Amino acid sequence: MERLIIQVECYSNYKYAQKPIAFTLQGKKYEIKRILKQWRETAKDFFVVETPEQRQYTISYAEEGDSWHLEKIKE
Repeated sequence: MERLIIQVECYSNYKYAQKPIAFTLQGKKYEIKRILKQWRETAKDFFVVETPEQRQYTISYAEEGDSWHLEKIKE
């Protein structure tokens, strides 16, 4: 799967992109029910999130470029 650039709404306190709360993919908004996993790699934050429909998505935030990407969808 090619990484797609997505729009993400997030909670930010002491840093930007602290906690994603919703994202928009191909014009459809998905609320994030919970974050299942979170980790950091070089200048990039990754989140495995679950929507109310029980679907899981891996999204990432890249500090360089200030952009969010969809990495993976788990059906």
